[in-house]
Amino acid sequence: MSQHEQSMIHIICGEKNQGKTQRIESLYLEAEEGDGFITKKIFTDSVFCGYKLKRLSTGESFDQSLRTELFPSGVAPLYTCGAFSFFEDGFHFADKVIDDIIYKQISPVYIDEIGPLELEKKGHYSCFKKILNTETDVYCTVRNRCIYDVISFFNIENYSLIRI
Repeated sequence: MSQHEQSMIHIICGEKNQGKTQRIESLYLEAEEGDGFITKKIFTDSVFCGYKLKRLSTGESFDQSLRTELFPSGVAPLYTCGAFSFFEDGFHFADKVIDDIIYKQISPVYIDEIGPLELEKKGHYSCFKKILNTETDVYCTVRNRCIYDVISFFNIENYSLIRI
C-alpha cells in the first residue's frame, strides 16, 4: 500500500549522538500539537546503560533496551542487536501509543528512531507502517547511513530531510 498523497514524512537525519532526539523533541514542543514517542538515554551515575521510550504528551515511559550485560537475568529479551537487548514491554508501549494516536486522529506524529531494526521488520516496524498508512504528517529520526534504505523499504514518496 502506498502512502497517501496529503501526508508528509519529515526525516530528521544525522549521525549517532548528533542531536536527532533533541531536535524531534524540540519540534514537538515548538508545534504544541501532535504526539508520539522519543528514545531517551538511560544513565546510572555517568554510565550509559540503555534507552527508554517516552510518550511526548504524557511523559510516561518504559524501558526499551539495556546493554546486554546489564539486562535483568530473570527476563528474556525480545531480541538482542549489537550491544543491546530489548524489552518486549517497551515495544508494546510504543504500539499502544501509536494505536491511541491513530484512534484519536492526532497529528503530527513523532517517532524516534527508525533504522536497522525496522529494516528487519523488528523494533518500531509495525508502528511506523501503521502510521504511514494514515493521512497524517510524521516526523521521524533516521541515522544518515539508513536514510535511503528507510525511504525505499517503506515506499515513502512525500518526504523532506531535516539534516542535523
